[in-house]
Amino acid sequence: MPNLDLVILDLDGTLYSSTATTLGAIDRAVRDLNAKHGEVAEMPSNELVLSGVGCTREEFARHVFPALPEQHIEEMDDLIWHWERTLVDDGHGSLFPGAVEALEAMRSDGLALGVATNAGSGYMNHILDFFDIRKYFDEARCAGEENTRHKGELIDIITANLAVESTRTAMVGDRRTDMYGARQAGTRAIGCTWGFATRDELADADRVVDSFAELAELVRVWP
Repeated sequence: MPNLDLVILDLDGTLYSSTATTLGAIDRAVRDLNAKHGEVAEMPSNELVLSGVGCTREEFARHVFPALPEQHIEEMDDLIWHWERTLVDDGHGSLFPGAVEALEAMRSDGLALGVATNAGSGYMNHILDFFDIRKYFDEARCAGEENTRHKGELIDIITANLAVESTRTAMVGDRRTDMYGARQAGTRAIGCTWGFATRDELADADRVVDSFAELAELVRVWP
């Protein structure tokens, strides 16, 4: 039996491959906003857009559009979410390879599972339901619903609700915010290389895995 009781996973860049939908949503949102208000928003680079994945919804638009006038930020945020949802529904997003198999394996091993994401509640719920993976999770918490400042607070909420000790919990994610959150909450930190992070972002991880199959095996045997 595993020495862990709970595995918490990030969403974007860990469970869900959002590159296509995120870049597509930004492209369409910029075009829509400029068509309505004139050339008020510059098209950001792909690198800038993807560097913002992991920010809270409130932070994301400002991160990606630092020069956008404040009066247009909320509208840009609404347009991005509209197009993300639309592109997911049109089949442009996907779970990472092996995600479902790993979730099933971890459940079979008796592990509780959770989701902790800095996304908004509408986005998180849409992904969980569209890909029919909510059934694997005992808890799913997001910054948009909990008004949290960092991932560690979400981890604390999940462990408290499930009455699981932090020392018997692992946080799995692809970004520095996930590793920092694990440290803040006192859980183990597992970095995954298939997401958005550069390798140095995972320097503080206890373990780093390169596939979902490797993750499922690690949490099974990790002493």
